[in-house]
Amino acid sequence: MNIFKNLFSHRHNLVPEPVITRNGISIEVINAIGTCYDVLCGNLISVYQDFRHSRSQFFLQQDIERELWIHFANRRLSTFEEHGTYHAIFNELLCGNLISWNQILDMVEYVCKWVSVNTVNYNYLEEILNDFEANINNEFERLDYGYRVVNHCLTDITSEVEMEAINEAIANSKDNVSEHFQKAVKHYATRPNPDVRNSIKESISAVEAVCRELTGENTLGQALKRLEDNGVVIHKMLKDQFTKFYVYSNDPNSGIRHALMDDDGTYVPTKDEAYYMLVSCSAFVNYLRRKVAP
Repeated sequence: MNIFKNLFSHRHNLVPEPVITRNGISIEVINAIGTCYDVLCGNLISVYQDFRHSRSQFFLQQDIERELWIHFANRRLSTFEEHGTYHAIFNELLCGNLISWNQILDMVEYVCKWVSVNTVNYNYLEEILNDFEANINNEFERLDYGYRVVNHCLTDITSEVEMEAINEAIANSKDNVSEHFQKAVKHYATRPNPDVRNSIKESISAVEAVCRELTGENTLGQALKRLEDNGVVIHKMLKDQFTKFYVYSNDPNSGIRHALMDDDGTYVPTKDEAYYMLVSCSAFVNYLRRKVAP
């Protein structure tokens, strides 16, 4: 819960209706991003002081800044100062009018993904990354900025409940199911044109994969029947809904599961449908896991 949404002015309706900003970025959002990065750097330095015997987070922070220097500031590697102040480059790019608003978001996303990759070798980085992403999301919510970090990607999914459903499905699933959902988020979050068909395909594929995992059946309908035969009661309306999802995703006129077709005369799935499928399939996978849990 963002405590800034329940202060005196909000409770007494003394603030104007929020205007959600997406195409652009305000100085307030820029400053908030900078503060979140400052906190991230402080946490990395703190970990460095605790783990000096290993390759430290101080050097991971240096790696981040080096990549920003090369790929966002477009400077030569030989001019990178190895032992400088390791949040200066991010701040220079953020506040120096050197990159566009969407490149600022690219930079935030890049930092999330860079730290995420390194959690494989430094598992204590996971908490630091979670704090950074949570801080970004809280600030974006406070400032009515129309993006949130979901699975290390910036998306326009802003509902806390829906984000939790997606993150739970990714975190609590085996690798194959989790990978389908991660790809669905990535396709949905592609800017400026999301890959709608592939996002929908990956969402429904995640449902199929979890059904195979739980039952050994290869099709969604057979898997749902097997679950019911094993005493897992699923309401008929829910079963019918997801069976229809499967039929929808295999509709040859949509081109979702088959070769893409000429858009003329065929139905073209929209981003709204990709959003709906991603959230619904995540929620359904979470539902199935709870139903079969001992």
